[in-house]
Amino acid sequence: MRTILAAVICLLGLGCATARAAPPDTTSMPQLALPPATPPEPVVAGPVFAFTATAASDYVFRGISQTENGAAVFGSGRVSYDDFYAGVGMENVNFHNSTAAEYDLSAGWTPVVHGFRVDLGVVRYGYIDQPVHTEIDTAEVKAVVLHDFGPVTLGAAVYYSGDYFGSHRDDIYGEGRAAYRITPKLTLSGAAGRQSGGLSDHTTWNAGATYTLIKHVSLDLRYADTDEHELGKTYGSHVTASIAAAF
Repeated sequence: MRTILAAVICLLGLGCATARAAPPDTTSMPQLALPPATPPEPVVAGPVFAFTATAASDYVFRGISQTENGAAVFGSGRVSYDDFYAGVGMENVNFHNSTAAEYDLSAGWTPVVHGFRVDLGVVRYGYIDQPVHTEIDTAEVKAVVLHDFGPVTLGAAVYYSGDYFGSHRDDIYGEGRAAYRITPKLTLSGAAGRQSGGLSDHTTWNAGATYTLIKHVSLDLRYADTDEHELGKTYGSHVTASIAAAF
């Protein structure tokens, strides 16, 4: 369930039979704060397809490593039409058991309301080859709001699950996000959040920089941490480097 980072938003077009390119869903990717402000995308008739492939030195989700501080590879696809989207992703995990990989299914609605980009949706985190008699698949509903102030983007997100990672407990994760576009190629970003219920109660934060290497390819260097180091090394400090290609 674990991913990195929270999902995002697009645009407005209520009642229109048009589609617009949406920013990538960050549900399953190395932990990024949020996509920076971008120029408006041209309106495209029909559905819009997007694909992302990412390699990272770690898979950090809400401050916790999902790969025992090891490398991770992510792949995702997304289709959007008007203000609606559906996506699928997959990545490797390491839980010290038979679980081989995580897959993620997402869907949502992304209107723009008075300049605020909104994402109301649901995410399902599934796990392949879970141990026998174990059920850790998790579903969350989410609400994300972002607003651009020139080169600065500010946002907030809330995620809720009624049975988090097989804990049979409610879980709420809330997060504040910020990004500053220094140049067209370089963006600084960060986030701070609190997870309550589920498997643990902890605060997490991350900060880093994203650089567009060439068109469609970006590099990210990010520091992430939690306030619960005593729960093990997966809750400790992480410095993660990643490279992503998006089309």
